[in-house]
Amino acid sequence: MKNGIMAVLAVLLSTVVGLALAEAIFRFVMPPVPGSEGSVAEYIATTQRSPGAPRLFPAGYTAVFDIRGLYEGASKVDFRIGPSRFIPPDPPEGAKYKVLFLGGSVTEGIFLSPEQRWPARLNEAGKIATYNASMSQAGVLSHIATVKYLAERGDRFDLVVLATNHNDASWSRRLSEIGFHYDPAQFPPGSVEIFKREFEQAIRPETTSLRTVAWVRHLMRVAKLSQAATPGADGTKPHSIVVDGLRLSQKGTQLLPRAPIGNCNGDDAPDRVSADIYGEWKEIFPKFRQDVKQLLGADLLVVSEPAAFAAPSESFYGSDLRVFLTCKTGEGVRAINLDDAAASQRERARLYLDAARLAGAETFDLAAAMEPVADGPEGGSYFFDSIHPTPKGAEKFADLLRPVLNATLDRLHRN
Repeated sequence: MKNGIMAVLAVLLSTVVGLALAEAIFRFVMPPVPGSEGSVAEYIATTQRSPGAPRLFPAGYTAVFDIRGLYEGASKVDFRIGPSRFIPPDPPEGAKYKVLFLGGSVTEGIFLSPEQRWPARLNEAGKIATYNASMSQAGVLSHIATVKYLAERGDRFDLVVLATNHNDASWSRRLSEIGFHYDPAQFPPGSVEIFKREFEQAIRPETTSLRTVAWVRHLMRVAKLSQAATPGADGTKPHSIVVDGLRLSQKGTQLLPRAPIGNCNGDDAPDRVSADIYGEWKEIFPKFRQDVKQLLGADLLVVSEPAAFAAPSESFYGSDLRVFLTCKTGEGVRAINLDDAAASQRERARLYLDAARLAGAETFDLAAAMEPVADGPEGGSYFFDSIHPTPKGAEKFADLLRPVLNATLDRLHRN
């Protein structure tokens, strides 16, 4: 009897030791699972928490992203923030004009190297120095605190470029779902509730400290969506931490039946969301422009963010990673026809700029300027998902904005 118990204990002990050794080896070999721990999860938490704080990454913040298969030539991005808290690269010294960029992940240049980000491409030795204070998930209300923080530490600029129409509309819709409005008073507490619901409750309970178990769970989830993923032009469905994470973020929207936008009949109908945020923009922009002028000494240029909903699926590199727009209909939740989705985004961009003009801001419709290429046969080569530019897309953004930026700065300087 005693020998039997000892044998069982020996087996259990060897099993535990074996599992511990396997876990140690697995942690050494494999990176953290996206969306549960490590760089990606910490990045998500960093961009969502502390809504009343300035929307700047902490000094010294670093993250490494595996982006193989995201776009042509993609491999790895080392995201590093210096002591200034601006997104690299550092601007040239001795420039005539200092331009601050405020936006979300599109302006941040997520998953691009420093020199590929479109604000960085607008640096011009001796004339223009660009400073990128953007952050994923940030909208215009997020950057109220950013403007105040930069002013308090003594920063001044000649021009502030704001590009937030995508995130503003997203925040407005998500806040309305829990009974809040997108305004300066309700945004901080409302966004805390959204963070708890979408990150702490939805993501954290699925995590585990065992990386082996975490990877098994992750790969099982990815496999389900990968089977349905649309192949790229070469017929492949590449895998990397970021690509797999973006597939998960699609939440099966590409698998839903399609419907025309006219069938949308719920609070999430794009036309209704646009009408709501337009009213909120008209309330927000006058005060925001005033803060930019009084606190930073800068004029305000509002730029619309493009989208790639009308791009052919086969034009995307690797696979189509777009999150399709959805809405409630009489037949249930449906994915909106892509041409309708593209038209609704163009109209929302127009409303964004109209509200900015009413507040006296300078404007440029980058979304409209990008439309011929974004909706063209190679549209997917300019974006790696619905809204985020590839290096080729960021280059095009900068090429279109450069003459506008120069003309605006020269005109304001003359005045």
